[in-house]
Amino acid sequence: MAALFWAICGIAAAALGYWLSAPLLADKDKRPALAVLAGVPLLALAAYLYLGNPAMPDAPLAPRLAGSLEQLPPAAVLARLEDELRQRPNDAQGWRLLARLHATTGNHPKAADSWQRLLDLDTDDVEAQTGLAIALIEQDGGVVAEAAVALLDRALATEPDNLAALFWRAEAWAQQERPDKARSLWQRLRDGLADDAPLAKMLDKRLK
Repeated sequence: MAALFWAICGIAAAALGYWLSAPLLADKDKRPALAVLAGVPLLALAAYLYLGNPAMPDAPLAPRLAGSLEQLPPAAVLARLEDELRQRPNDAQGWRLLARLHATTGNHPKAADSWQRLLDLDTDDVEAQTGLAIALIEQDGGVVAEAAVALLDRALATEPDNLAALFWRAEAWAQQERPDKARSLWQRLRDGLADDAPLAKMLDKRLK
């Protein structure tokens, strides 16, 4: 039970960092996003790797690690997780953490691949739908193409208040020259934020 508790805590922390920072990455000043992202997903990933897959108590990862996790560079942690997923390709949480880490390090093609692997396991996973959409947008240089719009719409159908999905859906409307619809979503996002929130300041610029 302790292992399960700490694994859930790590995953929750990574999710929080990811969702708080995803919309901020669209701004020219990426410092707020980087501050949120700095180490949160990696710490969650390290916790996951240290504890092993809670669903597989007979095959913990820790005994197979060559050194302590805190001494491993991010690239080595990534390599360890990728090796685990080759052995356990149906490990949804592993693909989730790998996708988050690739997104954090800016490797959008690999992030997209990892999110897709997660969607292959669970087609209704909202985080995977939104994460894959963002990865595709990043690969396209910020253009919200049709495939990304479809993923965002699927995510919003399940979670209408999903912060990242709302933000990027608004950006899609703006790019499609529908400022009325974009503004509606931006205002909806802004209404739920404190005035000093970095995302609020970004939205204020768009709502002028």
